[in-house]
Amino acid sequence: MPSEGYKTELKLVSSANDVWGAIFAATRIYPAVLPDVYEEITSTRRDGYSEGSMRKITYSPGFNKAARMAMEEITDVDHETRTVSCSVEDGEFVTKHYRSFETTTTVAPLPSNEGPREPGCIVRWSCSYVNAAGSLSPDVVKDLMNKTFEGLDNHLQKLIHSKTARS
Repeated sequence: MPSEGYKTELKLVSSANDVWGAIFAATRIYPAVLPDVYEEITSTRRDGYSEGSMRKITYSPGFNKAARMAMEEITDVDHETRTVSCSVEDGEFVTKHYRSFETTTTVAPLPSNEGPREPGCIVRWSCSYVNAAGSLSPDVVKDLMNKTFEGLDNHLQKLIHSKTARS
């Protein structure tokens, strides 16, 4: 069966380095910053952010009743291009909705247009999947990713502003 896919792209205020670092602290940051989306993220193999790591993601009950849990393996990490790829190995995503589900996230600085570089970054998230009966709509999954990255950006901006206010 051929795979399909979709993607989303967001422009964030935070720097590419800050967003990239926060993605790797997801097990701690996401549930604390986005409790309405993530109930808990735990590392079940390795450290939870390097290639070969496995994470159990439990979504908050109010966010999405169709997929409450996902087991995600980090399959590739490239710090130079700020790209991470994951494969969902277990949970409702692959038992109820998809036969396979793989994601790639890339964080890039905003391009400079022959002048000083504008602050902020672009986050590009994409997935490829093999459909199964009852699959979640792309809008539900895109909404999850958009809420995640927008919430992460808001959190990083609060940290930066509180640090500036203390100086």
